[in-house]
Amino acid sequence: MKLLKIVANGFKLCNDDFTIDFIPTANKTEDDKEFELHEIDDGLFVFATLGIIGKNASGKTMTMQLLSLVYDILSCYKVSKDIFKYSDDVNVNLDILFYHDGYLYRYVTDLVEDEVAISDRILFKNQKLYRRKYRKTYAKKIFEYENYEEMPWADTLPLPDDISILYFLTRSYNSPAVYFSSDDDMNKDYRSIFKIYKTVDTKNNLKILESILKIFDEHIVSIDIIDEKRFKLIYCNNTSKEVSDEELYNILSSGTTKGFSLFSYVLVSLLLGSDILIDEIENHFHKSLVEYLIMLYKDKSVNKNNATIIFTTHYCELLDIFNRTDNIYISKFDKKVRLENMYMNYKFRPELSKSKRFYDNTFDTNVNYESLMQFKRGIMEWQKR
Repeated sequence: MKLLKIVANGFKLCNDDFTIDFIPTANKTEDDKEFELHEIDDGLFVFATLGIIGKNASGKTMTMQLLSLVYDILSCYKVSKDIFKYSDDVNVNLDILFYHDGYLYRYVTDLVEDEVAISDRILFKNQKLYRRKYRKTYAKKIFEYENYEEMPWADTLPLPDDISILYFLTRSYNSPAVYFSSDDDMNKDYRSIFKIYKTVDTKNNLKILESILKIFDEHIVSIDIIDEKRFKLIYCNNTSKEVSDEELYNILSSGTTKGFSLFSYVLVSLLLGSDILIDEIENHFHKSLVEYLIMLYKDKSVNKNNATIIFTTHYCELLDIFNRTDNIYISKFDKKVRLENMYMNYKFRPELSKSKRFYDNTFDTNVNYESLMQFKRGIMEWQKR
């Protein structure tokens, strides 16, 4: 399964017809097909990488939350009420286009809160499912929805009203996306991470684990799990130390902890073909390491299962490693959060420096200079007292 397009209405502070498109709109070169795009069917391409950039409080995290919500529906068939935290109400309409097993599917639904006061359920209402057999001749007609056939069984199946009808279509699908938020709390659960290695490394030699550790802390050779609450650190000088999970979190640097966690989920993503969502990808990482991570998803010798990395960043230089511009979105927030596609909204040659365009304020994304000067003046005035 691959997500092709999302159109959302009513999600938090996002504007109407809030759209994220995973299908390339610019011309496709042979180099693009080799490094920038995945061909998931004959002539049907999606992005290997998708970047969202913008100022602080421009809606980047909100965009990632919407993506996480959609991936949950596609793979888990439920929606957590937590995703609507701090929203005044829940009345969201989603129009989702995806590819699965040779077919193009369009899924439309409303999400509403359960009217029962003590309920924490989000309900699916007015669900519709349409499909069309994919053929190469349809590659440029994907969005001609009048040619899709409504699946008549979709609204007659016996399901709880907080479960999506997609359960009957994709329940054998077992590659949900991973959402790596900027919240540091998600990095503390080492036991979940070790479950990954027990699943992946059936011979239990943990060579991949050791290689990840050495990326972030060359003094540590390995970490072994003793039981649910204790770990054993083995250092390169042949010494070792047994620690609790809380002590382990405090011993390792924040960069090592987050890197260890993130690269573990990257491992799952690349092996299973699961898309990965990373909010603020530059946090705690050196620029070259972030670039290397993004390049892994462009490398078809590693990314054999067409996983896509979707990330937000403040660090516009990262976008200079993109050969295309239609896979870059600029997040802005005035009255509502909106996305602008760099290719559709700003015309310039993709080989030109994108970061220079940001610094030139081509996309109206500069930090508020006057506010910075006001902050500086405030410090100076306080010091005069």
